[in-house]
Amino acid sequence: PPTLAPNTDLHTMRPSSNSETPLLQVQGLQAGYGKAQVLHGVDLHAAAGSVITVIGPNGAGKSTLLNALMGVLPMRGQLRYQGQDITSLSLEERVMLGIALVPERRELFASMSVEDNLVLGGFRQLRAGNRQWRDQMEVVYALFPRLIERRVQEAGTLSGGERQMLAV
Repeated sequence: PPTLAPNTDLHTMRPSSNSETPLLQVQGLQAGYGKAQVLHGVDLHAAAGSVITVIGPNGAGKSTLLNALMGVLPMRGQLRYQGQDITSLSLEERVMLGIALVPERRELFASMSVEDNLVLGGFRQLRAGNRQWRDQMEVVYALFPRLIERRVQEAGTLSGGERQMLAV
């Protein structure tokens, strides 16, 4: 099976000062599929506002890493988010903390409108009891003005770029 040696295909940015708690800290991450271990001891530190790139050939473990961080795949090691150990949290609990994964496939509800897809995206805020969760729609529309133009259009009819905006 393909393997990813520790830190081989990962470009990481460290926090700017030692006193700053990393937004995301991964230590000794191991993950795979069944008996096929794909990731071996991956360490990653990301400061708030930093950009992390995960590059490598097909089968190198990029999707495995992201799915393990999200909680889609079982993993071993330690995962901290904003200083809190979230290693044992479920996928839903990680989402409630604000962690999200936008897959390349842009899996949307194609037969639903752009706005209905965005409303579903507000589920986390609704579930947390935030009564102003719909106000975030204006933030999304400000970031992606094209979506307001398309708000009543079915998501499946958007261009690739528009679909990616909606997925984000």
